[in-house]
Order: sequence, then structure tokens, then C-alpha cells
Amino acid sequence: MKTIKRFASLALVGLMGTSLVACGSKEEPVTKPVESNTTQKQEESKKPVTITIGMPATHIEISGIKEHKEKWEAKTGNILEIQAVDDNQFDQLLLTKMASGGMWDIFIGETGTQGSKYNHEKNLVDLSGENWVQNLSEVGKEFASVNDKVYCLPSGGINSFGIVYNTEVFEKNNIEIPTTFEEFEKVCNTLKEAGVTPLYISMKDGWTVNQIMNGEWPNILAANEGLLETLNNNEIRWDEVPEVVDMFTRMKSWVDNGWVNSDMATASYEMAQKAIASGEAAMMYMGDWADPEYTKTEPSGAGKIGMFAAPSKDGKSYLAAAGPGGMMISNQSNNIDVAKDFLNYMSSEEAVQYLFDTNKCTSVWTNMQNDNLSRTLADSQVYFDNNMSQKHYNQTYIVTPSAEADSAFLSVLLGQKTPEQAAKIWSDELVKVGRQLGFEGFDK
Repeated sequence: MKTIKRFASLALVGLMGTSLVACGSKEEPVTKPVESNTTQKQEESKKPVTITIGMPATHIEISGIKEHKEKWEAKTGNILEIQAVDDNQFDQLLLTKMASGGMWDIFIGETGTQGSKYNHEKNLVDLSGENWVQNLSEVGKEFASVNDKVYCLPSGGINSFGIVYNTEVFEKNNIEIPTTFEEFEKVCNTLKEAGVTPLYISMKDGWTVNQIMNGEWPNILAANEGLLETLNNNEIRWDEVPEVVDMFTRMKSWVDNGWVNSDMATASYEMAQKAIASGEAAMMYMGDWADPEYTKTEPSGAGKIGMFAAPSKDGKSYLAAAGPGGMMISNQSNNIDVAKDFLNYMSSEEAVQYLFDTNKCTSVWTNMQNDNLSRTLADSQVYFDNNMSQKHYNQTYIVTPSAEADSAFLSVLLGQKTPEQAAKIWSDELVKVGRQLGFEGFDK
């Protein structure tokens, strides 16, 4: 029945159309609508926009950029062109492009003092108004900002430096984490009496000894307001800072009290890994990468390597924090909005979760946490979440210590120099490097 009704309706419409023509109406020619300029512009605006991103070659895998490129392109229809440069040549090429033109739209660069070479206010886009900034943690903002303006989207987590320790050894000896110098001394004596080397030092690989400064620096900085600026302007020498001399004095006491391994002069980093992971030794100044590295050397240490901040005089102990690299937008870009859109994608929960799933790194986001953390990183995250960290001195102090400066640590541990002499060596060498580099104030 419905079919019959539909047919009848169509027939009626047909008859009505015929009658209109039969009544003498003049049929007007049909004209096609002219395509407006607005429609043409809309069509053109849909064309893919290509933006470029420059990065050191090793960051291809670290950043997961190929995965993000594929997903962002699928979402937007735009194109991301990746330009990877040999790590050793990247900085020079980047600075050349900044000065002479031809910059990438986005680049992955360094944060902290190491990023000061970018001259942010002159060369980069201020990202402070982007929505994702409100989700950055305080330590994340600290590394992403210059003069209170955000120029960088962090592309990883925060690394930390302090003291790694064997948690099982601490538990067996009923030891709690020491936060003051006095507590640390008691811990060392307890461990020594139990037949465990309290503190392991591996001088054969000199860089490991430098971790002592990495761990101690945040407490030195926290105890002296404004110290960083005066050091960077060479208005005060390191050996004029009481906490620096005290650090060398305490290092001497570690040896004098028999709290370090007797073979420290020939011990290697691999030996240190095995000693800590096996429980032969309890503690070592080191970075948060220790957990997986140590247990590869000594599998029995799996899940037993923790981390805490170096003790301080007043018990307020801070971890040293080294910021991640980050994505920055050049103000030479002709497609700043599209570049910002890519950074918006990189700050999305989808992209951040991909980072967490593929990397054991701490979170710099308040709205997302990484459950895929090693024990040392999990311990570090607690300090970051409670704002108990200070920037690593290599990302705050303008002078990179020379090998001669680092020898100060070896000399006091070996008994070749007094704590005062070691502090003077450190200071003299840093001023010397600052003068050679022509830093303001270092010509005194």
C-alpha cells in the first residue's frame, strides 16, 4: 500500500510540473553558481602545511619522533619534516641558522644554563600562554623557563643526582635514611661494624667521583641565598663558601674513619655496581640511572637499589635535578601556529603516555604520573613532587669544570691535599676557565 501511495505522489508532482509549462511560462536558462573567492581560499587553506624539526641524530629514537610524526600528520593533514644532524655538529649548525636564517620551525635543544646560547628572547617564541603550560610541574616550569617566560616544551623527565643505596642492607641493619651529617656518620659506623663498606668510591673511572659534587651542590645552593648569581659573576670564589670547604673536609673524614673501600684508587665503576647491588657496599654518590645498570652487572640486586638526597647540616636535603631537552619554536618560522599545534599534540595525554610507556623517566606533568619507573626514579619523583630539588650545577653554573678542577676531589681523598688546598684548586681552575672563555667578571 505504501508503494502505491508513493507512486501516486510522484505522478502528481510530474503532472504539476507539466501544467506549469503548458500555461505559457517561459523556461529560464539554468546558470551555474560562480565559485566565490571565499570558497577558493577555503580550498587553498586545506592544503597541507609542512613544518620542519631539527634535532641531534641520537634524539630520533629517544624522542619517539617518528611515531609522533605519523599520528600528528594523520590528525591534521599537515606534514612534519624531520632533519637529524650529527650530535657533534648540531649546536654549531643551529647557532649558524639562528644568525643567518634558514632556521627550522622547531628544534630540540638544551635547557638550563646550557641553553643560554639560544638567546631566547631574541630568537624563540614565547609559549607562556599555551594551555599545556598550566599542567607543568614546578620543576618542569623551572627548566622550561627563562626570565619567567616559558620557551620550551620538555621532551622527557628530570634526572637526579644524590646517593644510591642498597635498600636490603639498610633494612637488615635497621637503618633509616640519614638527612643530617650526624645521622650519616652514625649510619656509616653501623655499617662498618656490620662488615659492610659504607661508601664506595671508584677512582679508576674519574667521572664517578665527580658525582660527589653533583649530589652535594643542591644543599650548598639551598644554604646560601643568591650564591649562584655571585658565583656566575665571579663576585665570590668557591673556596670562600663555608659549605664547599666543609664538603672537602667531610670527604677526608670518610677516608680517615675507614668508611670507604680500601681499593678506591683502582676500583672501577663496574666494580662499584657489583659491590652496591650485591650488598658488599651500601652507598655511592651517583645518578638515578643506577638501578637498571647495577642489576645488569649483579642480578641479585634487582629491586634493591634506592636513592636519597645527600645529607645536610639542617636536615633539609635536596636532590640535584638535571632537566630534559625540550622542543622550542624559532621566531623565524612562517608557520608558528602550526608549530604550536604540534607542541600541543606533544603535550597531550596520548603523547605523554607514549613517552611513559617507552621510557623510564620521571614526570614533569601535574596531570600525569609515570607508573613505569625504576626504584631510583620513583624515589626521585617524591623529591620533585615536594619541590625538594635544585638545578644540577652544570645547568646553573656558567663554567664547565675542567679535568684539573675535578682533580681536587681525587687529591683530598688520596690524602695528597688538605681540604682547604683542594677547595682552592677547584676555585682556581674554574676561574681560569671562565677567564679563558671571556666571561664577564672572570678577568679579576
